[in-house]
Amino acid sequence: MGKATNRSALFLDRAYIDQKFVELRSDIMATLDAKFRMVQDRENKIISMLGGAQTQEKRAVKAPVEKQPSVSDEINWKVEMRRRVDKMVKEYPELYADFNTVLRRVYVKMRDVYGFVSEQAIKEYRNAHPGIERASCLDAVSDSPQWRSIFEPVLSNLEEDSRKEMERRRMAAEAEMGKTRQEIIQPLIEARGDKSNYGCATYTLVKGRLKKKGVLYTNYEEGYRRDTGIKRHVSNGELIENIPALKREFAKAVGELLAEQKVVKHDGRLNSGSSIMPRSTW
Repeated sequence: MGKATNRSALFLDRAYIDQKFVELRSDIMATLDAKFRMVQDRENKIISMLGGAQTQEKRAVKAPVEKQPSVSDEINWKVEMRRRVDKMVKEYPELYADFNTVLRRVYVKMRDVYGFVSEQAIKEYRNAHPGIERASCLDAVSDSPQWRSIFEPVLSNLEEDSRKEMERRRMAAEAEMGKTRQEIIQPLIEARGDKSNYGCATYTLVKGRLKKKGVLYTNYEEGYRRDTGIKRHVSNGELIENIPALKREFAKAVGELLAEQKVVKHDGRLNSGSSIMPRSTW
């Protein structure tokens, strides 16, 4: 009998629990249904309000107005310029000691080419914003659409010039390490996809860049003949290999031209026979 009684009590407990689960499920479904209806009513009201606003907007006829930069646009612009300047300081520490060094270069260029006067710009900015306690030149520039349109391309040019200068220095350092002229110029030949014999077209391009900078082989040839006593024909390649100053200038010109080329993947190895140059002006 005791065992039967315990089994009956167990069945009663399970029935009770099942009943409570059913009641709880019903309460949850009712609550969720009420919440859903509430959200749906709110969405309907919002849609109705938006529809009415769009109708009124269509009815109203407004004259077109020129869009003016908002304060947030000016702030975003200034933040972006600061990011680019910070990046330059980080990437080119040899060229720029700090943030203000870059800005001074930009302001000097704006002054020399476009008549920008930083003191006047800051003064005008303070007059337009009397509540400002401290104002920087970058604040003043960011507040003026005219100066913003000038600052950004000047900074872009400075970024490009910095990249070229570092490439020139890198190549000049390689020249100091004893690399041959062919080893120095080979990356440029490959970047240009030059298929001429031994890269002669690229050598001619470098010679033109050197001439543009006032570096002439003939000027070095006279001193080379005087120092060596050579009477025979002297090629440009011989001059480059034997005059360290000319080799540095050659390497700098290669670096500058290489910086202007699109990035081209190469394994850095010279083609077989590339170190052997034909008898020519090189």
